[in-house]
Amino acid sequence: MAYAILLVSAILVELTVNLPLGSLPLALADDNVTPTGIALVTTVAALAPLLGSLPVGGLVDRFGRVLGVRIAGLAASLALLGLFFVHGTPATAGVMALRSLAITAYITAEFAYASAIVSQERAVSAVATLGMVGNLALAISPAVGVWLWQHGVGREQYLFGSLPALIGVGILLGLPKRHDVRIRRSRRIFMRSAWLPALTFLVGASLLSGVNTSLAVITFHQRGIANAALLFTALAITTFVLRYPAGRLVDRFGPRAVGVPTAAFQLAGAVLAANAHTPALVAVAGCLAGVAWGAMVPIGVALLFERSSKTTRGAAMGAYNMALALGAVAGAALATAASAVGLGYGPAAIVAGAGPALALPWVFVVGPGKTRK
Repeated sequence: MAYAILLVSAILVELTVNLPLGSLPLALADDNVTPTGIALVTTVAALAPLLGSLPVGGLVDRFGRVLGVRIAGLAASLALLGLFFVHGTPATAGVMALRSLAITAYITAEFAYASAIVSQERAVSAVATLGMVGNLALAISPAVGVWLWQHGVGREQYLFGSLPALIGVGILLGLPKRHDVRIRRSRRIFMRSAWLPALTFLVGASLLSGVNTSLAVITFHQRGIANAALLFTALAITTFVLRYPAGRLVDRFGPRAVGVPTAAFQLAGAVLAANAHTPALVAVAGCLAGVAWGAMVPIGVALLFERSSKTTRGAAMGAYNMALALGAVAGAALATAASAVGLGYGPAAIVAGAGPALALPWVFVVGPGKTRK
């Protein structure tokens, strides 16, 4: 029952609070905000979870996952509602930063709680399945937001969207507290050196995301691909389909055994995307990258769970979110640098695609360890 509550809440909250990722640039342009101002809003929104993930994780452990997921869900819903009222760059950037940090805290508390309501053998797949909701939301919600805007539903979509989001938060009132975990001491854990191999792997895994977000659409448009976002569509669908099976494989065989073919798929997808000039090749590249990304998350979660206990899962999930955000930002910086020196998308994608493979030796050298208290 508790898992079903988490799942329904995640669907309602995440499908709605991600609407602005597609339509907000249109809303800002309608306010006569310059492209630089729009980019500033996006940058601030991306930096918020990067800077806030670790503190959020520690606070979730200290004050409880149930309270954390409820407050975070409410904050995300109110941030979405706020976008109906605010205009201009500074105010919108502030609200979007709150939205980004709130959804990061929501996922952190949600994942930490989910890992405590199932057996240790199924913890990774349980978390990975909840993560599928986020993949689905990112695949659907931005496109829906743009479609609504194009059909005359402007900022009203944020007002209407806040209603199901608030309902999703209300559903969380039914979460049983018997599965909650709180650290009843003043000393809070935010980071452990034992997590560094897992975090390095996750940073390497998300580099390609940053490169693709920065350059893929414009690159494929210039190559004459009619649907320049085809890579993302193929990647999102493949990830959604394979996330649960990948989680079960990690549960059964361990993250290191699954990590080797996963890194190979990531690199293969990046190399193919770097050289793809037809829709078919772009779609195949997206599928290969989707196979990898479907497994990357459960691998990273499993590596963190090896060296954390139920009392530190919130901090571990905070570190997990920080690593993904850091990788995406680093990937965007890599794309910017490659463009600045005239190399462009292809070389940047290949370098980013090699990230997991370069991180794996450290993961193997450290090896599995005893669960930390």
